[in-house]
Amino acid sequence: MSKPTITRIDPAEIDVVKEVLPKFRFKPLSHLAYLKRAQVDNYWMDEIREAVADASSMAFLASVSDRIVGFAVYAQSAWDTRVIGRRIGAIKHLATETENLSDGNLVKALVEATVRNVAECGIECLTVKVHPRDTATIHALERNGFLLMDTLVDYLFDFSRTPFDRVIAPRRISGLSTRLGTPADLPEILEIAERAFKNHFGRYNADSQMPPGAAKDVYREWARSSFRGWADWVVVAEIRGRIGGYAIWKKASALEAKHGIDILRCNLAAIHPHFVGRGVFAVLTYDGMRMLREYANHVTSPTHVTHRAIHHVLFELGWRISGARHSFHKWLTP
Repeated sequence: MSKPTITRIDPAEIDVVKEVLPKFRFKPLSHLAYLKRAQVDNYWMDEIREAVADASSMAFLASVSDRIVGFAVYAQSAWDTRVIGRRIGAIKHLATETENLSDGNLVKALVEATVRNVAECGIECLTVKVHPRDTATIHALERNGFLLMDTLVDYLFDFSRTPFDRVIAPRRISGLSTRLGTPADLPEILEIAERAFKNHFGRYNADSQMPPGAAKDVYREWARSSFRGWADWVVVAEIRGRIGGYAIWKKASALEAKHGIDILRCNLAAIHPHFVGRGVFAVLTYDGMRMLREYANHVTSPTHVTHRAIHHVLFELGWRISGARHSFHKWLTP
């Protein structure tokens, strides 16, 4: 393959990638195998348009002989920046043509151009999520100084294949019940978030350059934001009047609904350390499925690849692995 040319384009020109999206192998929603190709590509194009609508965004095209063979889209991560107190950005989209996946120089050139331009804007940390089979991108990132922080495994439950009445209910400890949370529950939930994620092995704790307490702050703010409209439901588990855990659930986004993507997400769950290992997560998940199953046939949830107990529970409840993502960080300043 000839050496690619990398060009920064005006975000208003981003529709030039639309016709080449079908050539790219690693796409969003790849863990939802029931979706049609055109459905995914149309959703992806709209997602790209949303990303470049951010005032901080940058878009880069890779081309060979005037033929587009890849692109990258960057935007600042305003939420992370605010909560963590460091200027953090993300490569939102990074894709190369399928036939050139074995050519690491293509991805390398896109990554280098993005990093160079982002560094000039004062961004301190750059993040990106990558499909685990996208080895060309993984190697290009590592050669550019990105470090692997964690791996999330995506689970899927399909009510159209497994009706809820066929799911085996987990055992409940005495006094355990579940209900929808209210803002009045927030103080207890914030305490659980702090204790559950203080030493969590996710990317915020795995990154030694994150400010002290960053993980705790992120997960506390995640819980707080869920009662301010980020989530649609917070399901809480109570044990004799004390909240022992919570789970955050979301409906399909407006963009997903526009493209007919039938999805419900359990984005996060946390259990108070006192109740870990007593079946609270299993009941919390089962009851969340029962309460919310009318909203979608397909339910997804991420968990860390090393979280064996969660994997076991989800398998027992009939969930199946449908995808995975690696998270990489690169610090641009000391």
